[in-house]
Amino acid sequence: MLKSILTTCLMTVAMSLPALADVIPALHDALPPQYKEKGIKAAVFNDWAPDEFLDADGQLKGWSVDIGKEMEARLGVPFTFEGTSFDAVIPGLQSKRFDAGFASFGTTAERLKTLDFVSQRRIGTSFAYPATSKLDIKTEKDACGITVAVLNGAWDLGLVEKLNANECKDDPLTIQTHGTQAQAELAVRSARAEATVAGSVKLAYMAKQTGDLKVSQLVLSAVNSCIGVRKGDPLGKVLTDTIQSMIDDGTYTKIMEKWGLNDSGVLSKALLITEENPADL
Repeated sequence: MLKSILTTCLMTVAMSLPALADVIPALHDALPPQYKEKGIKAAVFNDWAPDEFLDADGQLKGWSVDIGKEMEARLGVPFTFEGTSFDAVIPGLQSKRFDAGFASFGTTAERLKTLDFVSQRRIGTSFAYPATSKLDIKTEKDACGITVAVLNGAWDLGLVEKLNANECKDDPLTIQTHGTQAQAELAVRSARAEATVAGSVKLAYMAKQTGDLKVSQLVLSAVNSCIGVRKGDPLGKVLTDTIQSMIDDGTYTKIMEKWGLNDSGVLSKALLITEENPADL
């Protein structure tokens, strides 16, 4: 029942974007030859609304997907968008199964050893817990001692572990890891965990749609939410310049407005994050 309600709500995002832009020759010309010839294989995390998700008809949707489709139009080469689990994206990039990963990546020192990142916006990490819960997490200390459900391999897991090493070392959180964010949220709804932790935008959107969870005032470590590409691949610079073109002509803002995300997390300048220029670290 809850799944059908959530699916219906996800389909109510109604504001439409203008027609996709025409090909921008300078961006197309900057692509490495292999992408001009074969197009771009894009992995898309399939369970992270409103960034990237599958709708009731099995179609990939989300503000990040809208950015990807706009990139496809401006670069003038076909993108093959393939929905997949989060933990399959990085191995797929490394093995060249995929060329770009639309998975709302946070940057870490470990990831930057093998990948570069194209920022799409800034997102923090929040806690979500039942609307009836007595929890009221406003500070790091307020989170200490609770049982929290987290997506395995996500940026947010590292932040919770950091809390346990610092603010909560005397009263650590109990961490449950789950294969999908939906499973982590189910653990909260079924009272197997007291809270889940994930991107602040994702949780706020989900809570608004379902009404059964509320989101903490606490937002941890606002960071860039990114597309991943292989380290040193010129594609990263081209995708960054493509986002800059979207910022310059207002399309980027329209995409964020469509999803109700025209807030302090929007970019005013496109950013390529590398091990040499790590931005958030």
